Amino acid sequence: MTSDYTRDHEHELEAEYLSAADAVVLDIYEADGALFVDVVVPCPTCSEPLRASARVREVVDADIEFPIDDAEDVYD
Repeated sequence: MTSDYTRDHEHELEAEYLSAADAVVLDIYEADGALFVDVVVPCPTCSEPLRASARVREVVDADIEFPIDDAEDVYD
């Protein structure tokens, strides 16, 4: 990778290029009274693994039974 590419590349993420099947949950934790989820997703431009932190803003019931045997139904 050239230094020019590294300097110009900012790993911008767009939902259009991300898939739940490509994400891995790293951590779920509480900070400053809020719940956070850290995931790793591939950069759509260079495929480098990126760690993204998301603050949980809403929790709702899900019509899913554990264990999740057929994850395909969840992500379709």
